[in-house]
Formats: sequence, C-alpha cells, structure tokens
Amino acid sequence: MAELSILHVAHDHPDWTPGGTEIVAHDLARAMDARPGVGARLLVTATSLQRPGAAPGTLQAMGEDFVLCTGLYDRFTMLRGDGPDWIASLGRVIDAASPDVVHFHGVDRIGAEAVAAVKRHAPGCRIVMTLHDYQLICPNDGLMLTTDEGARCGAAQPDRCGRCYPGIPAARHALRQAHLLALLRPVDQFVAPSAFLRDKFVAWGLDASRIRLIPNAVATGVESCREPASRARRNRFAFFGGIARHKGVLVLLDAAARLAGGGADIGLTLHGGLGWADAAFRASFGAALAAASPLAQHLGPYDRRDTLALMRRADWIVTPSIWWENAPLVILEARAAGRPVICSGVGGMAEMVEDGVTGLHVQPGDAAALADAMAKAADDPDLWARLAGAQPAVSHQSHVAAHLDLYRGLLERVAA
Repeated sequence: MAELSILHVAHDHPDWTPGGTEIVAHDLARAMDARPGVGARLLVTATSLQRPGAAPGTLQAMGEDFVLCTGLYDRFTMLRGDGPDWIASLGRVIDAASPDVVHFHGVDRIGAEAVAAVKRHAPGCRIVMTLHDYQLICPNDGLMLTTDEGARCGAAQPDRCGRCYPGIPAARHALRQAHLLALLRPVDQFVAPSAFLRDKFVAWGLDASRIRLIPNAVATGVESCREPASRARRNRFAFFGGIARHKGVLVLLDAAARLAGGGADIGLTLHGGLGWADAAFRASFGAALAAASPLAQHLGPYDRRDTLALMRRADWIVTPSIWWENAPLVILEARAAGRPVICSGVGGMAEMVEDGVTGLHVQPGDAAALADAMAKAADDPDLWARLAGAQPAVSHQSHVAAHLDLYRGLLERVAA
C-alpha cells in the first residue's frame, strides 16, 4: 500500500481537451504514481459529448482514471444542478482511492460544492486546489475580458461585473463571490502557478498565506527532438493552442497580412483546432487567414506528443493572447524545445518571458507592433541565437517534488 495516496480532480481529460489544466493534472497524477511509496489517481468529469447517454452522476472507468458523468451545471454560480447522485459517486471514488490528499485542479463542471462533499466524506484528508485560471473570479469563462469590448478587466467588482451582465444585478455578483469564498474554506492550501494570478486572487478575497506559488512544468522531454541544421535566417514563426479570439489569433493573422503585403520573407504556421468556436468567429478567422495567405497556414489540431518536434520546425513561437494568461504551457513547451517566444507583455506571459533576454514582449492587441517584432526577429539571427541559448531549464520532476513536499507538510501539520 502506498505511503502517500493522492486523488487529482480535473474538469476534463487531455485525451478529450488538450488544455493546460487537463495536461498538468494528468501528468502530475502519472508522475506521482510512478514514484515509490506514492499512489495517485485522476478523477475527471465528462459531459454528454464524451459519454453520450450516461446519466448524470454515473461513475465510469477510463484506464487508470475515474470518469464522473455530469449534467446540468450553472457556469455563473459554479454549482451543479443535476441532482445528488454524483455525491454518492464521488464517495465511491474516495473509498476506492483512499486519498490522504485530494487535489482539485479547479471546480469547473464538478461544482464548487464538491469541496464540501469531499470534506464530509473524508474529514481526515487534506484538500489542495490549484488556481489554473480565473473561473472563480470572472463569470465570463474566467477570461477577465469585458463582454462588450473584450478589454482586459483588472479586478472583479460587483458594479463592474454588472455592466458586463446587465441582466444580473450587481448584488448577485457580490453574493456569487461571497458564496464561492465560503465554499472554498475547507481548502487547506491553494497553489498558484504565477505570482500574477496569486495577486488577482488575493485581491478577490483569498488570504495570501493560503496560496503557495509553484510554477508549472511540462513532462515532455527534448530527447526525441532533433535540432534542424543551422540556417542563416530564423524566419519561421508558429502558433500553438486553441484557435480562439482571446488567444490573439486574429491579431497574429493581421500582423502576418501586414508582413505579406510588404513582401516579407517569413512563414507562419498555426497549430490548433477551432473547437466550439461560433460561426461569427469562424468566419472572421477564415477571412483573416485568407488575407494573410500565402504567408500563413492553418495546419489544424495536433497530437501533444508531437508538440516539441513541431516546435523545432519553427524558429519562434508566438503567444499573442489578449487576456491575462496565467502560466501558459505553450511557453514552457517552447522553452523545452529551445525556442524563444514572442508574447503579449501582460499577465503570466510577462512573468515567464523576460523581454530581450529569453523572448520578446509586444503590446497585446497591437498587430502593427507584433508585425514589427516578427520582422525584427526574422532579420536578426544573432538575436535568435542569444534568446534561444538563454532558455531556462525545464524540470517536471522538480515540479512533482514541490507538490509532494506541500502534501507532506500539510499532513505533518495535522499529525503534530
């Protein structure tokens, strides 16, 4: 029997949705389970899209993982509305895993009340929660972008939130915040992958002493990635991630169209799927891609196991997000591949990429500035060599060890 048992809980599985939260939760569970004396399991939720016909609350297996099927979920309150059967299923998972620590990677879809449900079923276990995004703070999918203009929002305030959602009184936004903070009281320790996100949650109402800063890491190594032969010009750019407005892809394609119009000798590839993008955005993306042709190409979804090899085909990775990214894994993957990043100089991106040292910053949403940065990068091979050579080391094992130290510290504190 393992000396330390961990249950990781995430809102999705990377086989279905290869997002940062899903990957971090999955890879942490697998890496921990491989360590002597540690047992780790993963519980993910699934909607009818992944498990058609399954009744809400149904518990299923997916290899070593547990799958909890969900139904009605209120994205505003972050509470479940599909009956109580899921509580019994969650109890069965806890009984099977016998966790010393339950590590939530957010509460989206499983519901914020799951924290209390775990505490009631296993009062002796410790609860950890990683704050991967701003879902708790912002009802606009956690983007902290205004719903009218798409401008970055500095903080969640009832009056300001009421302007984004005129049909919801400011008082309800205040109650939402108070209710969620109350539901999170049983959490023993929060984890923030970036200082920027930590500070946002402190401003929202969490006690700073309850938040531990542990930067993210990627489990993928670089051993299988062969470095292409050195070239005189480093003029190949690539984007990786979901094709979405908040990811800045329209800004990137605007920059590429400007470069194409000036006859620039560069190439841009976009790797990622459109997912559940609406028709309006799909039309905008198609038009922007056509305007940037033939300089830009959209190659569609990719297998995350191929990420580093694909990145090595490019010279620069561009992360032009217009929202407050927390700690995007694409930057860590680029670092592992030895590729400098051109990113928006805000949020966790600015924290991860040092301007002029490990990458380049641009003003978010400024296509002209991004085009200038890309042209400068393509024309200066010495700049590329200097930035590529300055990429910090990547250690997933240190990331795992930091979490295990956190768990053991919480358990020792209880024992004392």
